[in-house]
Amino acid sequence: MEAAVSMSESVRTLCEDARACLRQRDARAAIAKYEEALKLEPDDVFAHEGLATVYFFIKDYDKAIELFQRVTRLDPTRSQPLTNLGAIYNKKGEYQEAVKVLRQALSKDRRCAESYYNLGIAQRGLNQMSMALSAYKEAIRLQPEMPEAYANLGNILVEMKNYTQAKLNFERALQIRPDFEKAKRGLMKADDSARAAKKSANPFGRLVGAAELERNASGVSKFRDLSPQERYDDRTEVHQLSKESEQAAALLLTQLREELLPSLLELHHTVTEDDDRHGWAEEQERFNDAMENFTNLSSSLFRHGKELQSHETFIRGA
Repeated sequence: MEAAVSMSESVRTLCEDARACLRQRDARAAIAKYEEALKLEPDDVFAHEGLATVYFFIKDYDKAIELFQRVTRLDPTRSQPLTNLGAIYNKKGEYQEAVKVLRQALSKDRRCAESYYNLGIAQRGLNQMSMALSAYKEAIRLQPEMPEAYANLGNILVEMKNYTQAKLNFERALQIRPDFEKAKRGLMKADDSARAAKKSANPFGRLVGAAELERNASGVSKFRDLSPQERYDDRTEVHQLSKESEQAAALLLTQLREELLPSLLELHHTVTEDDDRHGWAEEQERFNDAMENFTNLSSSLFRHGKELQSHETFIRGA
């Protein structure tokens, strides 16, 4: 019994020494300390986790994944190793795998802001903008002082052309961390994009004699023959519009399956079986966010459909 205690103390000391080496950016020494600890206790969870962190630090992502996966087998109750796995898969650009393990992490801990933050990165990588938006908002709700989440949320809002809300999020990130360069660049981009959008809204106004031109054109045939180049351009544009519509439909179905329906079921379960009224409010808020995302995605799909519908008249009209 005494030998086991002594060995545990030795492992603890080695892990502390390894963390000190890593703080000094001496990764090689840190790896040696952790490996020595694992020779003493091959199934020590924290030594494995520390060693995985070092390999992540030196960008050996495959080795880090191998070690974090071993941690999840040694201790399947914790969400943190799965969250770290999601972060590594994001670094590798393997976003589908990241979403998978991050949802597993959230099934173990629904209040982990880092899991939602990494999920937002993965969903943005999959072009699931509305879902990423929801994930970042949840990360901020759980951890309001996370500047990275505000900045990433701002970048998505810029892509969605919501420049006012984007600027508010970049400004909030800079309130928390005034020297945050990513947020500074994002704020500049949002300002520039907003000015460009305002400038392009009506660059010319109405042409002189436009009414007369419209009257003269009223008797002209509505359609005309297309040249070979115009037909090629037409097919290309229709293909692009169809692809965007397909993506919008896929996003809508994914959001319905993975966010709205589970949220609705959880809300029903909470209302009918849970006496905790605070839990009711949380599930109601989560359902409201999911419903807002569903509405936004539905509007996007409808807009793409209208664009397809009007394309023929636009491209072929006289």
